Amino acid sequence: MSGFYLPWLGVPLEHGPWVAAAATFAVTPGALWLLALVLERRLMGVRSGFVAVLLGDPLLTAAVALGVARMQGRAPTGPAGPWFGLASLGVWLGFGLVQWRAELRAGFFTREQALAPTKIWHQLAVYPLLGYWLWTAGIGGLTAPGSGPADFATRVLIVVCVGCWVVSNGYDRLRPKLGHPPYDWRRLRPLQQPWPGASVTLRAYQQDERVGS
Repeated sequence: MSGFYLPWLGVPLEHGPWVAAAATFAVTPGALWLLALVLERRLMGVRSGFVAVLLGDPLLTAAVALGVARMQGRAPTGPAGPWFGLASLGVWLGFGLVQWRAELRAGFFTREQALAPTKIWHQLAVYPLLGYWLWTAGIGGLTAPGSGPADFATRVLIVVCVGCWVVSNGYDRLRPKLGHPPYDWRRLRPLQQPWPGASVTLRAYQQDERVGS
């Protein structure tokens, strides 16, 4: 059964693990760091950034690279094939939109936080792109032929990397951080501080500031 990558979206996976890793890292956390620095005028660090982004996303980069390495240039087929990958992209995009609305309604973020550049990028770019890349490379790597010790170890590493990302997301829900600052698009900068504790993450940020002061 012949396979192929989705046009444009599959290009980073066609050129080996290092290109796949670079593309994945550029989308997250690279682009998030850049947006935070240029538009949100802040350094995205451990005090305000989510563990799932700072630690979990680089582990997803490793999972994608390991999967591509195991595929050894073979086009994805079966459950790693293009239509499954496209479905994963759509599911993760839908999840991002649902999560966006749910976090706003639950008061996890304020409207101004939900419209911050890093939040928009995370929901509309990170989720669908990684959804496709991780599914295609991850499932492709897990199902690629090979039964030697190195093959087994690589499969385990892919699962461990994704598992650590899942755990880091759970950690972020239990110990929220600022994540995204309240943003003013008219002035292309965050709203002036002090920010009122109008959301779970803003209250967590205020508490961290008091502890750190």
